[in-house]
Amino acid sequence: MADQTKTLAQFQLTPAENGRGARLHIEDDGGETLELSVTRDQLDVLADMLDDYLSETEDADEVDDEDEED
Repeated sequence: MADQTKTLAQFQLTPAENGRGARLHIEDDGGETLELSVTRDQLDVLADMLDDYLSETEDADEVDDEDEED
């Protein structure tokens, strides 16, 4: 059976009471939920990766915005 890519439906981040991490809840479009414990360092790496991706693809957003205006 081949792996099927799922689509992100929503996610939630709940800070840990000790302030040293959080719980990351990820839900797919089928309603399945994955709950992960994450450290502050892991969240920092994730934030950096997301920021890099968004910066690198910003030009594509501008093209899409121009298409919508037409």
